[in-house]
Amino acid sequence: MGNYQQDLMDIMVKKVLSKHNVTPVSDLSEEDKEKVKKVVGEIQSEVESFLENQNKTLSEQDFQSKDQPKVEAQNTTNPVVHESLQKIIKSNNDLDKVKMFLNKLK
Repeated sequence: MGNYQQDLMDIMVKKVLSKHNVTPVSDLSEEDKEKVKKVVGEIQSEVESFLENQNKTLSEQDFQSKDQPKVEAQNTTNPVVHESLQKIIKSNNDLDKVKMFLNKLK
């Protein structure tokens, strides 16, 4: 986070604590303080990675990989499914001659 963001966060925390009449008391042991610092550091790194990934755009090429099964693999597992897919793919339907019907308004 930027330094100005940290300053704003400190101001907001102080305002909320003073609103509820909370006074700072250091009852944490050194071990507890280290744990809190570790947790805050982890949260901060997660937020920074989230903000970096938020602006990334993904396309179809990003998802086309070895994770997707190939048509040949489907052919060996189930011939009925493969045959149905081939019928759909090699259909004689001409989509250029599709008619659209509109309802007439009265």
